[in-house]
Amino acid sequence: MQRIVSFFRNMFSPVQEQRLSPEELRDAFRKRYANFRSLLTANNNALQAMAELEKLYYGSKGYRMAVVRSKITTILVNVYKMISNLLAMSDGKYKDLETVFERISQDIENIVERRPVLHQGPMVLPLDEVKREVRDQVGEKMANLGEVGAIDGLVIPKGFVLTASATRHFLTDANLAEINRRLQVLDPDNLEDLYRTCEEIQKMVRESPLPPDLEELLYVHYARLERGTVPHCRVALRSSALGEDTAGVSFAGLYRTILNVDRDSLVAAYKEIVASKYGARAISYRRKRGYRHEDIEMCVGCLVMVDSLVSGVTYSRDPGEEESEVIRINATAGIAKGVVDGTTITDLYLVSRETPHAVVYREMRQDQTASALTYGQIKKLAEAALRLEQHFGAPQDIEWSIDHQGTLHILQSRPMLTVKVEDSDDDDNRTPQVEEGGEAPFMLGGICASAGIASGPIFRVDTTETMRRFPEGAVLVLEHPLPDWAPLLSRATAVIAEHGSEAGHLATVSREFGIPALFSLPGAMAGLVDGEIITVNAGSRAIYRGRREDLLRRRTVRKDIMAGSPVQRIVTEILQHVTPLNLNDPASPQFKPSWCETLHDITRFCHEKSVSEMFNFGQRHGFDQAAAKRLVGKVPLEWWVIDLADGFREGINIEEKTVRIEDIVSVPMLAIWKGISAFPWQGPPPVSVRGFGSIIFQSTMRPELDPAVASALTVKNYFLISENFCNLSVRLGYHYAMIEAYLSDLLTESYVTFRFKGGAADLGRKAVRARLLADVLETYEFRIELESDSLLATLKKKPTEYLKQRLQILGYLTLHARQLDMVMNNSGTVGQYRDKFIADIEEMLACCTTPIFGESGHAGEQETAAR
Repeated sequence: MQRIVSFFRNMFSPVQEQRLSPEELRDAFRKRYANFRSLLTANNNALQAMAELEKLYYGSKGYRMAVVRSKITTILVNVYKMISNLLAMSDGKYKDLETVFERISQDIENIVERRPVLHQGPMVLPLDEVKREVRDQVGEKMANLGEVGAIDGLVIPKGFVLTASATRHFLTDANLAEINRRLQVLDPDNLEDLYRTCEEIQKMVRESPLPPDLEELLYVHYARLERGTVPHCRVALRSSALGEDTAGVSFAGLYRTILNVDRDSLVAAYKEIVASKYGARAISYRRKRGYRHEDIEMCVGCLVMVDSLVSGVTYSRDPGEEESEVIRINATAGIAKGVVDGTTITDLYLVSRETPHAVVYREMRQDQTASALTYGQIKKLAEAALRLEQHFGAPQDIEWSIDHQGTLHILQSRPMLTVKVEDSDDDDNRTPQVEEGGEAPFMLGGICASAGIASGPIFRVDTTETMRRFPEGAVLVLEHPLPDWAPLLSRATAVIAEHGSEAGHLATVSREFGIPALFSLPGAMAGLVDGEIITVNAGSRAIYRGRREDLLRRRTVRKDIMAGSPVQRIVTEILQHVTPLNLNDPASPQFKPSWCETLHDITRFCHEKSVSEMFNFGQRHGFDQAAAKRLVGKVPLEWWVIDLADGFREGINIEEKTVRIEDIVSVPMLAIWKGISAFPWQGPPPVSVRGFGSIIFQSTMRPELDPAVASALTVKNYFLISENFCNLSVRLGYHYAMIEAYLSDLLTESYVTFRFKGGAADLGRKAVRARLLADVLETYEFRIELESDSLLATLKKKPTEYLKQRLQILGYLTLHARQLDMVMNNSGTVGQYRDKFIADIEEMLACCTTPIFGESGHAGEQETAAR
């Protein structure tokens, strides 16, 4: 019984900690304050890195796995710092956080380090045995070609494939380890570094010996080709990397193809193509499309050369129109290499998809007096294109050759990249279009290789040297649109070339990336001057001087080129362990370490508990100087102040439970308070029935936010201050705002941070309010990060007086943005509030003599009422 009594006595009467001497108390508090500041800094760093990771993920630009790793490392390091500082502040009270953190970290590491599943199989497969089912061994290109060979009436060259298993047998673990080492330190944005590193890796691959058993197999299968065709037959070695020629991801022209290879050159040519996986253009492309080098394995097709009379590229639909009713054929005499590498101009034929496949348009670009194709050949190509489209279930991009005996050979069939032309009124996009209004174009003509509108300074490239100096955002001007220039597409805003056609590899990649490209424009290299700003309307085949905003407004948003890529899939999984926030209510019994499911949960928990530890320090140790004091003033809401160090004036009665504004010496808090008290809050705006319905819906979804229930979250707002530091946590009903500032004579230490999220209305209205606040803050030079209804605004390294004015603005907005989300339902309302806010702010900033204590110059005796 005595033990039971003791148990309940201890439960309901906690033992008071030993009282410390004043010196010990101050020392303990200084340490706690240092931990608290360190935790807040780590919190800001972690949340910033999370926002940057989300920005990468939701943006339309490509990103590398190395950048993802860097962001993840920043998040993990700072979350761990938060945990360490909280444990120091709480004497190890939340030790379970370390276990939760280790579990989440391990889950993330497993995702980041996951490698593709490798499928073993024969090192060589005859092409007539290749089907779609073995594409993980032979690559999409050869798998598709093998499928074509099985279609009755279609012919492909004889050949065989050296599989992914062969490449793994060739490149040893030591080779791969060295390649990985070099790629990890590579900066692909530095063209000098990119080309140097790529050349070193490719040289290493070329000089590596081919295993004897693989070399023997190569010669055995070549001998079989000789027996099936002619002795000493010449072959074409073509890349067929895993992932190449899949829907929406072409890898066009990025790996090597070597033609007219004899028996003695087989080994060297094979190694050259394997090495091309590590070429500059391939690495740049993979980085932009979200592929790691380990996601790609090189396979190599060996095909007997076709004695070509005429060759070219056929699109089973026009690439400029998703529902096009024409087949587009580009043709040239001889082999198709010049067509796809951009060095040869082609004749163009648009052919009806309906039998008898009439030619609805032709453009003789090579010889005005002679056609590259007869009607019989055109009809045969149209029929083959439709059969391939039907077989593969999607429009096809087909490379072909017709030999001297009239036989059509299909060399490649891959899913066609269909890009809708939205910037030209001309359906066929063949006639140059002159825009109404503004200055007329100074150059017209050419071939639209990729539709779109863009502007930038001209930069002509004709050598590797000029290539390496190509600046971000320039218009790339070329003589020939060679695949070698592909690394520049990640920097270029548009491409212009004197030669080439829409069938070339660079045209394909330009369409893939959504970069306007105008080819076959005579005199481009001579007529365009480096540095001059121009606007390119590729769809209208027109070039204008200067930046034409009237045209640029018609640009469409570029598609997400990372969609479906291995890196994006990895980031999708990672974000599930990083950004979702499940801990919403600190008063909930689930607000504890064991309920943290993500790194964001841990930051939320650490931040909340660190504030509590600061608040409770005085109560725990009988140290009233650290306890919260209620601020009395003539503004709505309830405000509490915690002096972390030297934020109160000297001589203040520390026994008092309230504090007046004139007792505050914290510079950033006074600036914020000046903004809060500059204009009386007019109360919540009138709410429409729909707006009120949104509130009710939000309350049903999140019961902890029921406005009818009193909650510490909806009542108390805390200032944590020192002379030069302030952290304001404002919980205003359904939304949360935080202002943090440190003002120092050293610009490198000074900063202001503002976070704002949530609201009572639906997500659309909350997002509009966040956008309204962002627009106002951008007017005053804040750096903005906006994602839906979550806003982050920052300023760094600015003079103190400048930051004090910006803190006034934040104080004003924090108070006056309350409940505005409920009326953010039309552009007129948004504009009205934007104008009002800016007018009030301008008046506030201009009125330098306005007292910050109200009309009487002090806070007065009236205490604020809780709202």
